[in-house]
Amino acid sequence: MVAFHVTMEASSTNAFCYSCHVGMDTIVEEYEASSHFTNRHGVKADCADCHISKEFMPKMETKIKAIADIYYQLIGTINMDNFEQERLRLAQHVWDEMQANDSRECRSCHEPTRWDLAAAPTRIRVNHQKVLDGSDTCINCHAGIAHKLPQKQ
Repeated sequence: MVAFHVTMEASSTNAFCYSCHVGMDTIVEEYEASSHFTNRHGVKADCADCHISKEFMPKMETKIKAIADIYYQLIGTINMDNFEQERLRLAQHVWDEMQANDSRECRSCHEPTRWDLAAAPTRIRVNHQKVLDGSDTCINCHAGIAHKLPQKQ
């Protein structure tokens, strides 16, 4: 049981994510240039904060799916030469998952019930009210917040 816990924790670190992404694509550089890595508040979201659920079953589902990512990285299916061609497909997969789970990982840090919409500018207040009403979710407006948006093909 200890080995399982250690493996789950170790495979949720930035160092683990970087071990494949550095040199394979530009994801790390994009993330490190984003407000989720560096911001005026000094708060940093790690890769796992956005890509791995805190809840056990969704976390296990993500970890199992990631085995395929590791396999494709090892055989070189996606690499620096073809990453931009694959970016839209890969991003769409993440966006679809976030849409389906109502941006669950976003909400683990950005808790909507704690938002002070009255203090927000009108545009933000109107758009975030849609999230509170359940008619919209974070990823619909915030795709590209930590990684470059893909070119539409």
